[in-house]
Amino acid sequence: MATRIRVRAAYAPTWTSPAAARRRMRRGVAVALALVVSPYAALAVGPVPGGVAIALVLTAGPGGLLLLGELHTERPPRSRSGPLLTARTTTGERTLDLDRIERVRLLTYFSRSGVSERVLLVRDTEGTWLGLTGAASRRTLRRALERPSRRGARPRVSRAARVHLGMAPGRLAVHTGTVWLATVFGVCCYAGAVLALADGRR
Repeated sequence: MATRIRVRAAYAPTWTSPAAARRRMRRGVAVALALVVSPYAALAVGPVPGGVAIALVLTAGPGGLLLLGELHTERPPRSRSGPLLTARTTTGERTLDLDRIERVRLLTYFSRSGVSERVLLVRDTEGTWLGLTGAASRRTLRRALERPSRRGARPRVSRAARVHLGMAPGRLAVHTGTVWLATVFGVCCYAGAVLALADGRR
């Protein structure tokens, strides 16, 4: 009996120019923001029943915020070629130049059980944003940050990002607590403003 051997094809990324990646990113951000403001847009058109306003707050608003957070996050597979790191995102492939990193921030997302995901949001000097989540990506980013910068200025890396990368001592308790409070406060203000406008137009 012949034995079938399956060979997994290697991921062959198609290089995307920074300008094209930025255009796709802007379109994605526009869609996400349109979902977020849709309850306000519906109220601006005319009187909206409270139930409809609540439905929009519970669906379109969170959907837009979720999409906004996912736009930059890497998705497997990923590819590395010299200083260029290419990964898929919601808006297509993006190529990050690790030799020209400009800024690194740590984003923290929550679910009912607590912290759901931490994303290292990296921006290079070409304006390309890429959110790194995997252990291999974190190691790659740390090695890139530890190398001497070729453009003189050091990248701006937040304290929380340094701690998450193991480049600074400490814990993320303060960062996590601050982000959680800001998230709860923002959601309450968003929902309260929509409901207040809906009541005012009755």
